[in-house]
Amino acid sequence: MVLDDSGFVKREKAAADAGPDWTRLQQLLDRLSRTRGSSRLTDQELLELGRLYRRASAELSHARAYGLDPSETERLNHLVARAYAEIYRTEATGWRGFIDFFRIELPATFRRHLRVFGLASGLFLLAASVAGAVVLARPDVLESIAPQAASIIEEIGERHTGSRDWLPADLRPLASSAIMVNNIQVSFLAFATGILLGLGTVYVLLYNGAILGAIATGISRTPASGDFWAFVAPHGVLELPAIFVAATAGLLLGWALVDPGEYTRGTALRLAGREAIKLLMGVIVILIVAGLVEAFISPTLLPHELKFGVAIALSLLLWWYLLVRPLPRSAVAPPTAGPAP
Repeated sequence: MVLDDSGFVKREKAAADAGPDWTRLQQLLDRLSRTRGSSRLTDQELLELGRLYRRASAELSHARAYGLDPSETERLNHLVARAYAEIYRTEATGWRGFIDFFRIELPATFRRHLRVFGLASGLFLLAASVAGAVVLARPDVLESIAPQAASIIEEIGERHTGSRDWLPADLRPLASSAIMVNNIQVSFLAFATGILLGLGTVYVLLYNGAILGAIATGISRTPASGDFWAFVAPHGVLELPAIFVAATAGLLLGWALVDPGEYTRGTALRLAGREAIKLLMGVIVILIVAGLVEAFISPTLLPHELKFGVAIALSLLLWWYLLVRPLPRSAVAPPTAGPAP
């Protein structure tokens, strides 16, 4: 092939100008190599990796065809070969992948979307506070806010008559399964309705927050108040954060549709969906633990002090895992698609 001087110079200049891109590609490949899998790269970095790999492949073809600097051609050849091997190799699976996900990826994903979690929590607690204040000022409106409140309060009072457990021991395994299924269904609803531009998730948060706030305030005015909080605390410190995390996943979906940023809505939704699924996997595990606690600890005749101690211990453990435990700096990065910070 014949290439005039001007074309040759342009090709040489383009190769030189691409130097920072090849350095960046090298950095991403080093990250992949050290962390054994693409799960350690953010969605934006994965897209960047693909773009740089394609550009390097194209430049390598041009370098070979036009006979550019042999050292640069050799460097590109090595870089493209390494990128191909890293991108298309089989990622770790089985127990290693499972452990890596819960050790790093889940808490890192949570921290990437902490502000969205704060929004979800705030909406729920706002509705609970408003409903509680209304019931405190006007007890007669309790049935209007939560029609099932009277029967729930009556049932709690009956359960604390005498000295027996809330839940007979032989029924606890079945109750535990039912509790897990119910909580997972509520969490999935908070997540799935996010596809309605996030409005469905907001409704689920406000509705359930108002119900809980109204009933909790109503029960607090009865003699069974102490027993109620001793029952709720051990599993509630897990259930509520899990539901808020599920709602966070739903809000990510909704915002990806409302403001996809530099992406198409389809791409933004796919990127947000990847983050959301990671969060939901954590939600399921947390709710399984909460269901076991609710069936085997919360309804027993254990002293209130012990139940509150369990609640404090579980809460500290959860938040240490999600927020405090040290993670690799590269694991936590700004979200690529989701509600703006």
